[in-house]
Amino acid sequence: MNLSSGKQWPVSITVSILLIVAACALTIYVALLQPVEEDTDLMLDYHSLDASANEVIASEIIFKKKYRLTYVGEGVSQEGSRIAYRVEDINGVAINDAKIDVILTRPITSEHNIVLDAPRIEDGNYYFDNTKVSDKGRWNILAKVSVGDIYRHMNLKSDTTSKNVFEYGLNKPMRSAIANGARSN
Repeated sequence: MNLSSGKQWPVSITVSILLIVAACALTIYVALLQPVEEDTDLMLDYHSLDASANEVIASEIIFKKKYRLTYVGEGVSQEGSRIAYRVEDINGVAINDAKIDVILTRPITSEHNIVLDAPRIEDGNYYFDNTKVSDKGRWNILAKVSVGDIYRHMNLKSDTTSKNVFEYGLNKPMRSAIANGARSN
């Protein structure tokens, strides 16, 4: 075939189209090999969160008007650390009958989730002592704190290489533990 006769542009277009189709097929193939993880920052799958978003927001607003929730623990560690929260009413009176659900999870996968239960409670402080994570790196500390029928979530980021803990969430940019009012025990 003589490409100098003006037929090179159809060949170039055809080759380009075939390369684009091959690149799309390769992209789809690679995407299908990757696991899909649902976002569980509020300890709900996205269907449940979508169905109850207004309830979640309203409960958090009511909770913040009546109670203060403060993280008073440490960053995650493979050697063991203390995950701890303080719950008090708006007047500073300790709340000892809150229910706290805590999950330590990796940011990308739920494969290594650690569920914490049965905290030690002392004067409004809820302690999960000697909590160890399995792998080095970043971890999310997800908590749902309920007092009666109202609740709120507290989402924290931590890293095994740093003692700092940062809060994040739907209505809160990440910020330092000091700005969040954390104190050590």
